[in-house]
This record gives sequence, structure tokens and C-alpha cells, in this order.
Amino acid sequence: MTLTIENEYIRLSVKEEGGSMTSVFDKKRNTEMLYQPKENSWQGQDIFIFPFVARLVDGTYTYKGKEYALKNHGLLRYSKGKGCINKDGDIEISFASDEESLKRYPFSYKATARYHLEKNQVHVFYTMENTGEEQMPYMVGGHPAFKVPGEETADGFDFEGTYLTFPKVEKLYRVEQEETFSFNTGISGFGTTQRINLDKALFHKINTVILVAEDFDQVTLHKLDGSTLTMHKEKAPFLALWSDKKYGDYVAIEPWYGIPDTLPLKKEITQKAGINFLSPQSAETVTYWLELD
Repeated sequence: MTLTIENEYIRLSVKEEGGSMTSVFDKKRNTEMLYQPKENSWQGQDIFIFPFVARLVDGTYTYKGKEYALKNHGLLRYSKGKGCINKDGDIEISFASDEESLKRYPFSYKATARYHLEKNQVHVFYTMENTGEEQMPYMVGGHPAFKVPGEETADGFDFEGTYLTFPKVEKLYRVEQEETFSFNTGISGFGTTQRINLDKALFHKINTVILVAEDFDQVTLHKLDGSTLTMHKEKAPFLALWSDKKYGDYVAIEPWYGIPDTLPLKKEITQKAGINFLSPQSAETVTYWLELD
């Protein structure tokens, strides 16, 4: 089931499957802002990432000596939540641990995505609740992909001239990745700049650009039609940029509280780089929000 809310500026749709956005429609511009899947490109649009960001080496990890398996970006993207429009008019999609999830992630939890509209802004809240009796290690993040204009060519989609800006000049660092671009090997400099040019050449060179994001709180996507979209990432310590190398007419801008597996590998989940911890019977909410121009 898909739930929809709207105001004067935006019509927003969210599906129970994965608890993720399917449409962010700009009513003023009469334009869809969220990427819509194409046959020759990525079939996703957005992901509520939990409890692990991106990939594990061999798809497995250990906890207290026992091995468990998780798919890319965790559990929720493969699950159907319970959706509603709450008394405040926000969309809520909730997930809870069950017998099957405990086989892959041995912690009791409740995870809720809430979507709120405020004028020309979409506010996204992810709440993780540890309903168990032991400390819960986890990662969380968003994965929205934004539609960008450009030109389809014989062998791809060209959106050269699209770029990302920061509020001020930043000394940027990125998480280095090994040759498959799946796992991390360290931190390196990424230049001192207020702007990153986005095109397919960048994503041929670096499959996913994972920026260390502690020193800035927002980025703005500038598109070829002159429109902009600003992501206020709040306290997310990492920001990932990604696009299909060929035909996808989108750029994903992803606030992450965690990173993929780091080499040399530590299989124990509590020892992984970027891991967060939640005490028993407690909850944590993280947020980001989008502002349409």
C-alpha cells in the first residue's frame, strides 16, 4: 500500500514496502523530484537503511561468536511495514523484529519512518527503539535518489553541468574504497572546495563517493534546468553520492549513520567502524530534510 499526503507545495507518497518514498512531486513546478525507475537502470528510489549500511564482506557478520547474514542495506528494504497517516497528518511506517528478523539480526527492535510536510520542505525522521534487554549495535541512513535533467545518449544518460554546493568552502575528506568500491580502506583528502561537479565520469571513477560530513550540515543540488534542491542532513557523519554509471537520470544523496565494512575486516558487529549503540529499552531519532526551491 502507498500512502500520500500533500500541501500547497508538495505531494508526497510513501510505500509500506521498505517504508520509503516513491514520489516527491513539486506542485509549483509541476515536476517530479524523486527518481522514477527505468527499465535500463536502478529499480529503487529510496531506502530506509537499517540495521547496517551498504555491504558486509561475504554478506555476513558475527555476534558473540555466531554468524549471521544480512543483505545490502540491512533488513527494512526487504520488509513490509505497517503504515498510517497519524493525527498530525504525517505518514508513519513502522517495522518490528520478529522470528525471521531475529535469525539475521539477533536484537529486538521497533523502527519507524515518519514523513512530515512543512511548506516546501519534506522532513524525514527515523526512530530506532531497542525493545530488548541488551545493548543493540546498529547503523541507519537514508538513500533518496533525485531526478536530474539531461540528455539520453546511445550508451548512457548525460547530466554534465549538474553540481553540488556547500554553504562555504570545505576541506573535504572521503572514505576510500578498494577496487570493487564495496568496502572501505581508510580516509583520504577530496580537495578544498565549495562545489563538486556531478557527472557520469565521476561515478565511473568512484562508484560511491562517501564524504566525511561532520563539518557541514547541508548540501544543495543544482540541476541543468536552474532548479535546486537542498538536503539538510543534520548530524549524519557521512554523506554518500551515487548514480548509475550509464542510464540513470538521477543522483542519490544519502545521509548515513554508518559505513560499509572496513578492511582489514572485523567480523564482530560491535567492533565495526561507524557502528552505533542503543541501550536496552531506549530510543533514538535521526532526521534529515529536503527543501525545494
